[in-house]
Amino acid sequence: MEHQILIGENREKPTSRNNLILYFHYLLDKKSNYFFLNEDTLENLLDQLNNLVMIKDVSYWLTVVRINELSLLCTENYANNGEITLVGDLLLNPRLVLIHVRGQNRPLIKKRHTPLTEQFRSVADSFPGVVQWLKTETSLETKTPALLPFLHEKLKESGYFRKEYFDSLDKRKTRIAELTRFLSAAGITDSLDLYRWRKNVRPSDRELMESRFCCCNLDRFLELGHQVRKLAQGPSMPARFQIRESDKWNNGIFVNQNRSRATFEIQNPGD
Repeated sequence: MEHQILIGENREKPTSRNNLILYFHYLLDKKSNYFFLNEDTLENLLDQLNNLVMIKDVSYWLTVVRINELSLLCTENYANNGEITLVGDLLLNPRLVLIHVRGQNRPLIKKRHTPLTEQFRSVADSFPGVVQWLKTETSLETKTPALLPFLHEKLKESGYFRKEYFDSLDKRKTRIAELTRFLSAAGITDSLDLYRWRKNVRPSDRELMESRFCCCNLDRFLELGHQVRKLAQGPSMPARFQIRESDKWNNGIFVNQNRSRATFEIQNPGD
């Protein structure tokens, strides 16, 4: 492909802005494998983007969309494999929560997967005493939200994206949440539980569960990469263009029954 000439692995990092965009999307493509995707990898990609690209124009925001897409695909994959805790970390569980204790100048950091009553069990002799102390002596501050809500708000505040795009994200996250609730109700909390359940369950029950699985479709991610490369290799980066969804399964829901396509249009901020 043409962009690989500019950003081959043995070459130095490019310096022109368009080549930086191409270079970063090459990195994204290299990471678009479920074996590579996890919360740390996704956070690092976002940090690298912000260190590489200073001007937040349409090419920057499309790149954030691709990182968001990888984050959703990673979460969908976790959900399909019954990894409930990992789904919760990307979808709901804040990455950093500060605990402000009355009379202390510096806040404490909440342990991410530990209940507050467990983290502070030494402050009182009984569970009700710990609860009372937490109510009267502490307050919580969410410093860094979970990655998916963080990216959702970041994209929303940019002003570049129409409501239809965010509606499509909400549908996918709802499907993930419904699948994890279904798995939790069946007592499944990780991939080993899911493997045992699928091995022993009746075929009809297995079919019911699999019908709830997420699609994990790379089409949108790949199409966005194609659009960004096409734009970056042109004489200038336009402020407006359209992204069209695949004709196939989208977000786990078949949306093309009448052969029409859903359109998500990127707009100028303030339009």
